[in-house]
Amino acid sequence: MPHRLVVHRATATVAALALTLGLAIDAAAQCAAGRAPADAPITLVFSGGGAKGAWEAGVASALVEGGVPVALAAGSSAGALNATMLADGRLERLEATWRGLTREQVYAPRASVVFAGLLPGWLAALAVGHADALLDPAPLRAMLGSSVDFARVRVSPTALLVVATDLARRTPRTFDNRTLTLDALMGATAIPGVFPAVRVDGDLIVDGGLVARAPVVDALAHRRTARAVVLVSYATSERGRAPTSVRAALEEAFETAMVHQIRRDTELARIKYPDVDVQLVLPSAPLDLRPLDFEPARLGAAFDRGRDDGRACARAWRAN
Repeated sequence: MPHRLVVHRATATVAALALTLGLAIDAAAQCAAGRAPADAPITLVFSGGGAKGAWEAGVASALVEGGVPVALAAGSSAGALNATMLADGRLERLEATWRGLTREQVYAPRASVVFAGLLPGWLAALAVGHADALLDPAPLRAMLGSSVDFARVRVSPTALLVVATDLARRTPRTFDNRTLTLDALMGATAIPGVFPAVRVDGDLIVDGGLVARAPVVDALAHRRTARAVVLVSYATSERGRAPTSVRAALEEAFETAMVHQIRRDTELARIKYPDVDVQLVLPSAPLDLRPLDFEPARLGAAFDRGRDDGRACARAWRAN
């Protein structure tokens, strides 16, 4: 057989295998029937991602509306907000919050940083370097204070686990239905350098994503269920963008690290809890949202996609 024909056939075989694997990966990215019964109580793990949390909220709403019992909701960073609002139990409030969310409701520029921008050269860098954070989370605190009923969370039938980071000890700090407060929730979402750390019980608390972006291992250690669902708001076909600014470069680095940490956490959970059906669920198509893109129309579209993807999950489980 001529050498060129052998090469061409080998190339075609490799291409077919790559296509097959690619399809398998895409299929695995969505809910599968799995080992657990369709009506088995689940652990639902929110990984966050800022504005991308709208998709996760849509998935959660669809699962609950479809009769899937959520025994435990867990999350860190922006995922902590969704987990808390799911434990609150008012799905209409969860949906309304995401559909109406704006930048002005999440953060405001810090006066010291704005002033620094008016200074020349090295003085501006010096002023920014001495600021404890770039953004003011006061709008987010006000929004959560009016949107979350912590009394409802304390008596909720849905167990809650929020993961934060103890800045001094460099260890996870967890909160449940009984111990979560507004301060703790704010601390669990405080990205270092972007938002200021929050003092809780004398300790400085920051974003839980530093130690557990998708706290599925923590959640299953807290309460074992037959199925655990990890939501990650990055589609299989989504690609990074060339950084055109310092902000874009930092966002790409943050999102790349986040996706890999979530996949590692999920695989670790499968190894540590082989009796649990641990599923990683991704959007059916890229969301076209950056973490700080808090625009109601785009958030609403992400929520709708999440709801569709959640309904597809429930159908796949019922096919078991």
